[in-house]
Amino acid sequence: MEGNKDGTSNEDSQQDDSSSEDKQEDDISSLPAKHSNQLEWGRRRAMNCEAAKKVSWSSYGLDLKEIALPFFMKYDSNLKFIYCSIPKVASTNWKRTMIVLSMKPEQRSKMTRQKVNELVNVHNDPRIQPLNNAHGNPFYPPFSKYYKFVIFRHPFTRAVSAWRNKLQLVNGVVNKYFYKNYGIDIIKITRGEVGVRDWSKNQKKNMVTFQEFVIGIRHGIVDRHWMPQSEICQPCSVNYNHVGFFEYLNEDTNYILDQIGVEDEVVKADKVSSASQKKSTTDITRELFNELSEDDRNAMYLFYKKDFLLFGYDKDVNSETFPYPNVPLQ
Repeated sequence: MEGNKDGTSNEDSQQDDSSSEDKQEDDISSLPAKHSNQLEWGRRRAMNCEAAKKVSWSSYGLDLKEIALPFFMKYDSNLKFIYCSIPKVASTNWKRTMIVLSMKPEQRSKMTRQKVNELVNVHNDPRIQPLNNAHGNPFYPPFSKYYKFVIFRHPFTRAVSAWRNKLQLVNGVVNKYFYKNYGIDIIKITRGEVGVRDWSKNQKKNMVTFQEFVIGIRHGIVDRHWMPQSEICQPCSVNYNHVGFFEYLNEDTNYILDQIGVEDEVVKADKVSSASQKKSTTDITRELFNELSEDDRNAMYLFYKKDFLLFGYDKDVNSETFPYPNVPLQ
């Protein structure tokens, strides 16, 4: 289901989300041991789910609605937890963690942080099991009793991250899969057949711009890497034990690991999103959204309206609170 327009699986066709830009977003940190305030999240969920349910689903989300949860939910039957994996929200790091946790004790004891970070093709690793492989349902035993968690992210920084990772050069390479399935269609809409021919002649100099990416979304060109997060993990239907946020990644990761009984230092978070880093995705998002027309900015807000309602993010990229959620640490 990796980006295919018919919703079927094709994860082998993708570049690993851990490449280039995702690595640039990481930074060593020694922040206090806190985590997202779950009481405040519960209040937001209770107040806003009814309003969120009235917001129309994207056409892509509707196509996946019935199969999204069992596909995106990855489970560990030994530690009895379920992780709802959202693309472009630290999913590579969490899948690496799940791989380490699946190892036999002797192999696990030999892992170092470097070896963990060197794990590749994690999205296709057979040790990462989606719930649908077990014909499982998060609402019924035994999985209803598992510890369930999810990490969300500001919709705009996630969209920018997806555009950079899938439709811009990564280590000097064009993502042929994403251009075949999405990029060329966007170019047809924005530049016509002449633009497609120009791209074919010189791909690296004719990449999809962010404004064109936005126009593509407005024309229904959507992939799971930038579809609304609430359509993937459906937090109004699933009562997660912990809802974390990418902006508090270090704190939430370590708290979740503590809750499921993991003590391995090699998978404890020592990396966080670069919300405070110089020239981070946060800064780039501000620049790109300030260059958009007001009409395009409003269209992006409406596309992600459900996410904004539920998670309390500010749609104003120039706000002092951007990109943090309206759910504090505790």
